[in-house]
Amino acid sequence: MKKLLLGVMLALGLLIHQNALADPAPASGVLSEKPPAEPAQAVQPPAEKPQEPPSAVPAPADAAQSGEITISAGTFFLVLGMVPVLLVVLGCGLVCKLRVGWLRRKARRLLVNVMSMSEELRPYVGNAEGSTESIVKQADEQLANLTVAVSRRLTVLTETKIFFLRFIKLSRFIRDSKGELKRLRASFKEVHAEVRRVLEAAQALTPRLQRLAGQRAAAEAEAKSRTAELAFPLTQTYEELERLRQELGQASDTARLDPVGAQRIASQAEARLQSISRDVKDIGVYLNEYRAFPGRLDESEAKVTKLVEQHRLILLHIDPYGSLAEARRLSEDLLEELKAGGLEQVRATAAQVNGLLKDAVEMTQRHAAFRRQNPKDIQHVQKKLGEYRTTDAALAPAFARTRQYYAQEHWEDMWARYRAAERHVQQTEQRLPEVKRQSDDEHQDYDTARRTLDDMLARLGEAEEVQRQCRGAIEQLDRVYGSLKSRQEQAWSALEEAVRLVKQNSLRFPVADQVDMVLARADSLHNELNQRLFVPPYRLAAIEQHVGRLTDLVNEFAASVKQRLDQKRQAERAFGQAQSSYRSARAKVRSRIEIRRFEGPYASVIQRVEGLIARGNYIEAVNECHDIDKIVGEMKRLYHREIEEERRAAAARRASASSSGFFGSSGSSRTSRTSDDDDGGGDSGDEDE
Repeated sequence: MKKLLLGVMLALGLLIHQNALADPAPASGVLSEKPPAEPAQAVQPPAEKPQEPPSAVPAPADAAQSGEITISAGTFFLVLGMVPVLLVVLGCGLVCKLRVGWLRRKARRLLVNVMSMSEELRPYVGNAEGSTESIVKQADEQLANLTVAVSRRLTVLTETKIFFLRFIKLSRFIRDSKGELKRLRASFKEVHAEVRRVLEAAQALTPRLQRLAGQRAAAEAEAKSRTAELAFPLTQTYEELERLRQELGQASDTARLDPVGAQRIASQAEARLQSISRDVKDIGVYLNEYRAFPGRLDESEAKVTKLVEQHRLILLHIDPYGSLAEARRLSEDLLEELKAGGLEQVRATAAQVNGLLKDAVEMTQRHAAFRRQNPKDIQHVQKKLGEYRTTDAALAPAFARTRQYYAQEHWEDMWARYRAAERHVQQTEQRLPEVKRQSDDEHQDYDTARRTLDDMLARLGEAEEVQRQCRGAIEQLDRVYGSLKSRQEQAWSALEEAVRLVKQNSLRFPVADQVDMVLARADSLHNELNQRLFVPPYRLAAIEQHVGRLTDLVNEFAASVKQRLDQKRQAERAFGQAQSSYRSARAKVRSRIEIRRFEGPYASVIQRVEGLIARGNYIEAVNECHDIDKIVGEMKRLYHREIEEERRAAAARRASASSSGFFGSSGSSRTSRTSDDDDGGGDSGDEDE
């Protein structure tokens, strides 16, 4: 870029210098005065010359003599166009230099921050213990490395001198420096976070420990108040408070040398203190719950008794009263744990007591509901069993027929699923008497009966679905079999229709025995299909394959017959049209030309066409019919030639008669008109044809 700029400036200087040499100053080097102006009429250009543009007019002679340096318009515009380029180049170079200065300032700020952080960390270097020691040691090493790296980069930014027009080198230098500073700032952020952790821990530790000590004293005072109020020893609570006091003392002792470790201990102590405070507050909550327990117990017992009496339950297989008794025993344990201050165990015992009260009522309600529902479901199962047996009785013959007539691969999987469903139904029938016994008033094993009934209903539903699927599968097999038979019959009917067309229209084929070959092949396929369709077991895939072969053979043969029939009809139409055309032309032209010469060729063509049609060469017959058209064309050509000769003879007669005089001319005119009328009639007939 520097070379480019120098080249531009050099080219500009050369242009100005060449322009100055083109208009030299006087030898004396002193600017002379302008000569007096010439008369106006002496300097005006001739009228016939057009005025040229100012840039093309040469400098006047007085300008050369005056010694002034003049610049042409082209040089002026070139200079004017190069000025923005020079400004852009200079601007880009200055921006790059400014970016270098900006990076230099950022490096200085980063170095100041690193050194400041090192100073803040210095009191802990060599004086820390525990977790703080490892953090401080690692941070000090990282800060030392950062100080060296930032100083080195700042030195490079300060001492490196790159000409501001060397854009490529300057851009590469800026990019490298920017990336290096970005990496150093990221490393400094990581170290800064660790150092701030140590400093903030040391700064906030003392107030935090004081606050926790005050909260511990308040919790201990509240515990003593509870002890005095309730006469509860709260042994576990005081033991927890003592352990908490020791932990706070340990955190205070290590605060100066290991603030990070002390903060961790303080966090654990704070969590323990919150738990102790919550336990002390919950003493009243669970004491009230204990005092309300007898009423809740009586309420649950009353519900159980009412359900037992209302539904005449014997409770042989459930024990709601045992659950109530267990809840009563646990309630006393809860009081002892509450007196000792073991609130964690108190909470677990209270949840267990509540669960026992709830379970006692719910198991009795469930027992009563099953007592009402089980007989209904037993009747429903019996109804489902009857429906299944009715459907099975109707399905059994269809299954027997299917297994007898269809190949095993068509019903094997279906039969396996049907037999599995049958076994489940038999098991249901066998288990039903036991379910009835469990659900009667004497045994009242309603829960066991309920589980068995649910399993029975699910199995019966599955068995009904299997029956529906089997019925559908059997019907589908029958539909496919019927469809294959129908397709065979349709194919054979189509074959018979095609053979009828062949015989009815006496069609001939290129291969003499083509019809016999097709019939033999079709008869073979038909017999094989009959063997597969009417002799079990039926293998539908193989039958489908053979039906497809027969259908394809018949369709191909029917299409061939249709094509041959169309070709024959086309040949017959062409033959008839050619004969009609010949007869019409012969009747017209026989008065003027000799017809006998055309009878022989025409008879020969007729004989060939009839032979081709008889042999089945229908396309060749159509082509041979064109020979008749050629004969007709030749007849018409000769006919028109005779007419033309008659016209020329008549014209000659008229021309000869015109020289005989007026009367002779009149007679000749009448004769000529008569001849013309005859000729005109012939032309008209030809045109109509």
